[in-house]
Amino acid sequence: MSIFMKATLKVDAYKCQEFVDVLLSDLVPLMEEQGWRLHGCFVERFGSVKPAIVVDIWEMEDMAHVERVMKGDAYRDDPRYLRAIPVLKAAVLEESLTFMEKRGGRLVNLYD
Repeated sequence: MSIFMKATLKVDAYKCQEFVDVLLSDLVPLMEEQGWRLHGCFVERFGSVKPAIVVDIWEMEDMAHVERVMKGDAYRDDPRYLRAIPVLKAAVLEESLTFMEKRGGRLVNLYD
C-alpha cells in the first residue's frame, strides 16, 4: 500500500516563484529518481498573502521507502540538490510534513 506525504510550506511571498521553479526543475526530478512521485504542487491563491503557502503531495511505496531515501542521503551530493539549498534556505520560513493513507478518490495509485 502506498503512503502519501503532504508537505505544507510557508514561503516568503517575494521568493515563492523562485522556490517553485527550483522545486519543479531540480528537486522533483531528483526525488522521482529515488522512486518518489509528485502528484501535485499547489500554491494557495486566497488566504494570507505573506507568507505564501505551498502544498506538495508526494507518493511513496511505504514508510520504509521514505526512510531508505532520507537515511541514504544519496541525493545530498547531487548538483541539483546543492543548487536548490540556497533557494530553500532563503525562501522557506516553516515546513510541516503529514503522512497519509489513501482511502478513496480518483488519484491514480501506482502500487495498487
